[in-house]
Order: sequence, then structure tokens, then C-alpha cells
Amino acid sequence: MSAIVGTQLAQTLVALTAAHYTVLMSSLDARTPNLVHVGRDPGADPGSTRASVAIGFGSPSGDTGVTRLDLNDILVRHPQATFLMRITGDAMREVGIDSGDLVLIDKAIAPTHGHVVIAVVDEEFVCRQLCKQGADIRLQATRAGCADILARDGEGFQIWGVVTQVIKPMPV
Repeated sequence: MSAIVGTQLAQTLVALTAAHYTVLMSSLDARTPNLVHVGRDPGADPGSTRASVAIGFGSPSGDTGVTRLDLNDILVRHPQATFLMRITGDAMREVGIDSGDLVLIDKAIAPTHGHVVIAVVDEEFVCRQLCKQGADIRLQATRAGCADILARDGEGFQIWGVVTQVIKPMPV
């Protein structure tokens, strides 16, 4: 799983004005010369941890194991099907998704009961928890007071992808 970066890589920023979400996507022209592959070191053990830090009192004199980390290796399972969105609103705060967070959405993962998903409802993106009970499909917010969204025949309703990671800003 490596990301591909090239000097002539076509970058596309698609800003979807529906709701308050921004989708970032990049596309690659297969004929692009001078591609450079970045990501996991092909000679590295696929299960090895590339660097770690103790939350406590580690010894700065010991071998720290500090190496270059590639976020693609750590966060992305399916590079060709993974997208970023910025969240606005607090409907999913109880599962750790706050306004301003970035979420990674993987469209290659089959959504199942309990997954946090991005769905398109009446041409707007929403972030909710997927609830399946028999043939009924509901999207639930974790904040009290937010109404459930029910999938009904004839309505514009589509599960767009599964949220796999949340990236939070920290005060600095």
C-alpha cells in the first residue's frame, strides 16, 4: 500500500458545498512520468513498528528507534478508496468526533451495524452511526436531541463510506 507522488500529479480539490463538509481527492494520470513511490520500506517487516514513544519516563540515552513515519502506512488501508472530510457540528461528539476534526473515509470497507459512516441523504453529506435492525436501516447521531435518519424507498439515501480514523487538532 503505497501512495504515488509525481511531479505532474494532477491534484483535484473538490469542495462540496452540501452541508459543511469538504472532500479532498487526488487523481493520478497513469501516463505521468517520473513517479516516485512513497510509503512502506519494501525491505521492512510488514508487521514491525517503525517508531514508538513511552508515555511516562523513557530514557533519552537509550535507543529511541526514531525513524521516518509514513501516515499512509499507519492510517490508510485502501489508498485508492480513502478520502478526507472535515467535520462541522457536534452530533457525533460522544464517539470522539468533534467539529473541526478531519475524518478518513474508506469506501472499500463494507458498512455494518455500529460503524460510523458518511452517508449522502437528500444530496447532503452526514456523519452518523449505522444501525441495522432486520430490514430497517437508520443513521443515528450520538448526541441526544438529534433525530434519527431512516432509509426509505424513493429517498436519496446512500452510504458513501466508513469512517476509519479521526484526526484532531491540538491546542499549541
